[in-house]
Amino acid sequence: MFNNVLEISEKVNGNGRVPAKIIFHKIHEDSEETNSNGLHWKEEYVRNNMASAVGMPICAEFSSDDKTTPIGHGMTGGELNPDGSIEPLFKNSEVVGVCENAYIDTVKDKNGNDIKALIGDCSFFNQRYPDFVKWIRANYVLDKVETSIEIMGLKDNANTIIYEEGEDITDDFRTPMIYGYSADCILGITPSDENAIIVEISQKKKNKEENKKMEFNMDEIKKTIQDVITEMNNKSETYETKISELNEAITAKDFEIKEKDEKIVELNASVEKIQAALNKLKEDQQTYWAEREILENELAKAKVAEKIGELNSSLSEFNDEEKSVAKEDIEKLTSEINAATKKEDLKNVTSEINSIKSKICMNIVAQQKKAEEETRIAEQNSMKEPKVEDIFSEMCSNTHTEEKEDINIF
Repeated sequence: MFNNVLEISEKVNGNGRVPAKIIFHKIHEDSEETNSNGLHWKEEYVRNNMASAVGMPICAEFSSDDKTTPIGHGMTGGELNPDGSIEPLFKNSEVVGVCENAYIDTVKDKNGNDIKALIGDCSFFNQRYPDFVKWIRANYVLDKVETSIEIMGLKDNANTIIYEEGEDITDDFRTPMIYGYSADCILGITPSDENAIIVEISQKKKNKEENKKMEFNMDEIKKTIQDVITEMNNKSETYETKISELNEAITAKDFEIKEKDEKIVELNASVEKIQAALNKLKEDQQTYWAEREILENELAKAKVAEKIGELNSSLSEFNDEEKSVAKEDIEKLTSEINAATKKEDLKNVTSEINSIKSKICMNIVAQQKKAEEETRIAEQNSMKEPKVEDIFSEMCSNTHTEEKEDINIF
């Protein structure tokens, strides 16, 4: 396994930054080779455009507020420019460093093969992101820190990337020709270019005497030690064999026995450091999942309170007599809300509240109609009652006539 960070210091330099060397992307010498996004990087075009990488930000999207572990690019969409082009936005990412120089060089890939790549001399802002720099160092020891380059079109070309003419531009194969490097993102996910990784981070400066002692073919010694550490991580049973190989390599350089033993002690200390970093990583993961469970429970409680409030607010316009028709439904829904343990359990609450309100309203309308009907029938019955006749009217009328006739003797 390729170890991305060559060296790392215990302290940062005086300006609060940690220098680092990053592989932005591989340059493809095979005319048919691409990265996993279908991009074919041609050296000619990379040389033409690599100056745009100088000054670009080194970014990270963090998985939590402690700003320790990165995840992706932090892209949040795009913004329409006046010329009709789309400006991509990365509001969920933060600038954690800067690229100070860019150049093409030959480096080793994860399989130990020489590859050409675009390299950047960069710095991380340790004073603002100390936990993130610690994460980089820990992952340097464990495996590698992965990155992904971001490019975009130039303003003169309406912010559109110009690809090589004459080729069939597809999602599986395209060669960027005129473009600008806009940012490089530190990832916690698989990058599009497996060779785009941080390859060097600064080490503590040694005094002149220490530097003179380390002038003997240190690259070869470091490579031997790194190979041993990597092999031990993957195959613990070969530990003693690799120690023996290291002893033989040091002996072949005619070192003193004391110096050889010091290297073995240094190697053992590195193994302990690796194990400590691994244990810390596992502990952090366990803490993360425990905190996540607590937050999810608190969110579920908040959702329960919110839905209870929604139910009470929706039914506040009705009195107890009007709500009595849906008493069982209200009690059942209240019980279901209080029993919810996650937000998915509450997704149908609003529709059930609406159903209860509909039931109450329908009953109110039915009661009103019933009352109106009873009033109408009562009015009709009152109109049909018979009038009381004067049973003496006819008798009195006849009596008066007879009396008049009796008086008139003519």
